[in-house]
Amino acid sequence: MTVQVNAPAPVYARPVAVVIGPTGPSGGPTGPTGNTGATGAGNFTGNTGPTGPIGTGPTGNTGPTGPRGQTGFTGPSNPGPTGNTGPTGLQGSQGTQGNTGPTGSTGNTGSTGPNGGPTGPTGPTGLQGNTGPTGPAQTLGIEVVIDGQGSAITTGLKSWIEVPFNCTITQAELLADQTGSVVVNIWKTTYANYAPGTHPVAADKITSSTPPTISSAAKAQDSTLSGWTTTVNAGDILAFNVDSAATIQKVTLSLHVQRS
Repeated sequence: MTVQVNAPAPVYARPVAVVIGPTGPSGGPTGPTGNTGATGAGNFTGNTGPTGPIGTGPTGNTGPTGPRGQTGFTGPSNPGPTGNTGPTGLQGSQGTQGNTGPTGSTGNTGSTGPNGGPTGPTGPTGLQGNTGPTGPAQTLGIEVVIDGQGSAITTGLKSWIEVPFNCTITQAELLADQTGSVVVNIWKTTYANYAPGTHPVAADKITSSTPPTISSAAKAQDSTLSGWTTTVNAGDILAFNVDSAATIQKVTLSLHVQRS
């Protein structure tokens, strides 16, 4: 019987039969040995059992670290003494300084040239010319446009301007966009007195009873200016008021003035 053990696997055993044939008869002292019987046919080996797992035992704990040995003593540091400083060597003697060469002489300064001739006397001042005659007075235009924007002009205060120079009014002219009637009055005040609603107002008019007027026409011109206050000083404010109007939608008032 063959037995194979693989611990810790189970053990399997299978019997093996061995048959041996009979031995032949013994002969005489010199007789031949009988033939050996044939081996039985039942001689076979059983199957090998399976290999069991290889068991691995757990790793044991690491032992504690042993104590650290003491640090050895540091050896003494005893430098040898510093040697003495050797004596300073003698300084060599200074050589003699060479002689300075002579300084060269300065050249002579050249003579100054003669000055120019004397300055001549200043000539007498010429006579002043005669003053020319005064030119004619400068004529300018002061214009204001009153526009009804496509409708007949309405009454009331329309515009005001400052006159920046002294002048005298010599003529008034009205030009309308169509035949009709309009009366434009002119009021005047100073810059210091200017205050809307107080000055200029109707009481400040300069046109007396003959303001610029178109009557059933498209234009009008007045150079007589009867009763007008025609003097205008620099800084005066002129205001333009429509006293009445009919049909005319746009009109230009032009004041001819002579600047003084």
